[in-house]
Amino acid sequence: MADKNHIDEIEQQAALYAIGALPAAEARLFEMRLSGGCPLCQAEVRECGQAVAALQLSVPEVAPPPALRARLLESIGGQEKSSKGSPMGVGRIVRPDDSEWVTAAPGISVRMLLGKRTMLVRMDPKSSFPPHDHTAAEQCLVLEGSVSSAGVTAYAGDYTYMPSGSHHGDLYTDDGCLLLIAYT
Repeated sequence: MADKNHIDEIEQQAALYAIGALPAAEARLFEMRLSGGCPLCQAEVRECGQAVAALQLSVPEVAPPPALRARLLESIGGQEKSSKGSPMGVGRIVRPDDSEWVTAAPGISVRMLLGKRTMLVRMDPKSSFPPHDHTAAEQCLVLEGSVSSAGVTAYAGDYTYMPSGSHHGDLYTDDGCLLLIAYT
């Protein structure tokens, strides 16, 4: 029975080794068995390697969600660089489906464009955003509609700037709006 248990253990380790899931310490021990010429270990790794290769070919290719790359780059703090010869040079282009609209408050959706520094904000008609302080300078371009605060209304094409440390009163819109906001 001990031989059967030993063979089962080698089969399991070979399978995990073939897919790169064997813990590092166990992988080193298994590699020592392989380099020592263990015929069972070598045969199992060969078999598992063939099975893994066949599995990779049998699964249909699926494109990840468009926003995944942007979220991954944001989470690791990376900046995407375009490949050599790109018409953009070094930089980034964000397509309409590259990031999702996320509800920030009732009637207000946000679509991140570049980390947490540049975004589109969509406010539904009759929606409002509560007063808040600015910990960074805010630049805002009204792309559609109008937005008001403290009796001042900014219309499509208007640009507003709020310095770091400033305070925003209640923001509201009667007809809805689309804003491009960048923090610097």
